[in-house]
Amino acid sequence: MNDATVGYFLIGIAILFVLGLVFALSSRQGRLQQARPTPPPGVHLPSGSFLPVLLAVGAALLGAGFAFRPAGTIANLFVAVPGLLVVVGSIFAWVRAANREWREIERAGPDGPGGH
Repeated sequence: MNDATVGYFLIGIAILFVLGLVFALSSRQGRLQQARPTPPPGVHLPSGSFLPVLLAVGAALLGAGFAFRPAGTIANLFVAVPGLLVVVGSIFAWVRAANREWREIERAGPDGPGGH
């Protein structure tokens, strides 16, 4: 293994450590909170989704593919192509989820459970 590979490996471990620390702290904070307030009747709030996180991971992979490229090439295709696929797929899934949610709200009407 050359020095660059070892450096990338150490950076990857550091990133995973920081993400794990953030996840642990945010999970702990959720248990410490009291009952969550609910929105008033007629106000619609979207449900939680992992699609923004997936989009960010895909964008990070795509960026890493362009940043950590072999000499003389445009991108590291083994990292950039999966990143591009994840970005496009997560955007497609996010738009579909938003459209599905919009149709459910419109079908329920203004006085329904998801009215706005």
